[in-house]
Amino acid sequence: MEYLDKIYLGDCLEVIKEIPDNSIDAVVTDPPYGLGFMGKEWDAFEKEKELQEFTFKWASECFRVLKPGGYLLSFGATRTYHRIACAIEDSGFEIRDMIEWLYGSGMPKSLDIGKAVDKLQGNERKEYNPGGRY
Repeated sequence: MEYLDKIYLGDCLEVIKEIPDNSIDAVVTDPPYGLGFMGKEWDAFEKEKELQEFTFKWASECFRVLKPGGYLLSFGATRTYHRIACAIEDSGFEIRDMIEWLYGSGMPKSLDIGKAVDKLQGNERKEYNPGGRY
């Protein structure tokens, strides 16, 4: 039995071509979500359709390298998961289940509304220092 014991580094669409057909048991991936996260170019697409086309390309290659019965676990964002899921299905996969990570707060923002209101009104704020410990 041959085992894949390499770490591949490079463009996923190029590197995956080096992997033989039907040779991988599972693929776990965290691809770009198409949100332009924190202004990063690698996560930005002009249109959502471009994200779907990109996903179709890599998912088709994943389908090729997976053994029969192998599975793909791909992360996505709430705003674009539908494009990712459609492209994965179009590439040959059967969508069986979806796992959601639900959480009550988004990414922390750098705005304290109380401080912002005080600043707009010209009020001076005293920093909270319980027991003078800081």
